[in-house]
Amino acid sequence: MDAALRRHVSEVRDYTHRFHERWKRWGVETLRDSGWALRPLFAPAARLEFVAAAVHARLVALRARLRAMSPGALARALPLPHGTVRALDVHAGLDSHDWLAHLRPDGFLFEDRFVLSELNFGNGIAVSCGYTELVADYWRAHPVLARLGLDVARLHRRPLPRYLGVMRRAMRPSARPFVALLTHHREWDVILGYPKRVADQFEYVQRELYRLGVESRIVTEQELVVGRDGNPRIVGDRRRPDLVMLVTVGSAFLDEPALLAPGGRLQHLRGARIGDVAIVKALAALAMDKGVLPLFQTLPGPVRDAGGFRFEIAPTEFPRGRAPSRYGRDRWVIKRAFDGKDTHVGASCTADRWRRAVAVATARDGYVAQRYVSLPKARLPFFVDGKHLEFVESRVELSSFFFDGAFGGAAARHAPDAEGLVMSDIPERYGFSTIFAV
Repeated sequence: MDAALRRHVSEVRDYTHRFHERWKRWGVETLRDSGWALRPLFAPAARLEFVAAAVHARLVALRARLRAMSPGALARALPLPHGTVRALDVHAGLDSHDWLAHLRPDGFLFEDRFVLSELNFGNGIAVSCGYTELVADYWRAHPVLARLGLDVARLHRRPLPRYLGVMRRAMRPSARPFVALLTHHREWDVILGYPKRVADQFEYVQRELYRLGVESRIVTEQELVVGRDGNPRIVGDRRRPDLVMLVTVGSAFLDEPALLAPGGRLQHLRGARIGDVAIVKALAALAMDKGVLPLFQTLPGPVRDAGGFRFEIAPTEFPRGRAPSRYGRDRWVIKRAFDGKDTHVGASCTADRWRRAVAVATARDGYVAQRYVSLPKARLPFFVDGKHLEFVESRVELSSFFFDGAFGGAAARHAPDAEGLVMSDIPERYGFSTIFAV
């Protein structure tokens, strides 16, 4: 495909320009230049499906382990913010039919293994699904893909239809279905402060829902209340939601657990339902963050496929109480767990900054230490200035979409080759592409 791109530069450049301009007219901002790869990445479908099965098997075991724990044991196993276990109805979340319906874990796909780095059990999926669908539209009529005769519909698995299917399955039957897309007001303020393309994806997901005959509205916890009949209502809206769908991008709901506890102003959000209406996913899913990985890596599940390809979890531990000298700067990453983002990659930190990060993480709960893994490389083609084709050595992180334990597509987040990259903290010249499962 790279050879074909070189032969048809003008055609691809014109097609790419028309694509971006079309979406701009529709009010959606797209990544440009080095953020927009001109071809997909290719990965073996069997290996991607094996990774989905390996993660799902451990999630099933994790649910059983957590379900058997008392609140005290749960609080010891997962050092959540104080009061969280009492505030959330964790068992209702675990027992929910939709507990394992969807997730978007991050990891690193090498020739011989996949290394899981984060679960992303529920957060950020709406934005990722929306943007993946934009990229799918680019591949659909791509002139080089067409010349090579590649079956785009078969090779490019699109997660958004599966994600919308999760919603449809969980909705209460209704002649005019209506979904409340719930986020925390502080997180929504953060989203509105991001580049416009992030908020655009929420609007795009809503458009796709509307095409399915489902109306939706983005609401915060300040707008979602309980009506006299015990079902959810939205302040100032006469319609009654048939589903409350979390579209969180962080864990702000856990910042004030007293509000979620019995008797608190948000107690209606602590379980998996409000009256007759499901909450997907329950807020207890926010506890399935980086801080669950130390327990997750101890659980049973497939390790190798028939060809010897390995599934691994980046070794992760709680650093509190350990000697700071354990955490050498070139071998570890310090991450905030359960509550917000605060990531320090030793390989790209100054010695002084790393010393401060380790001192905080070893002195208090709320952090995990994870073994550093150097991201895999790929040479990706871009129009670096909108005109000239260049192939750039890049680092790539895989964000896969799993639905009910099955592989449902994957995104590739990339940036020019460098050590210490973290794609969740958007690096310079960040890019987003998708995977063809071959």
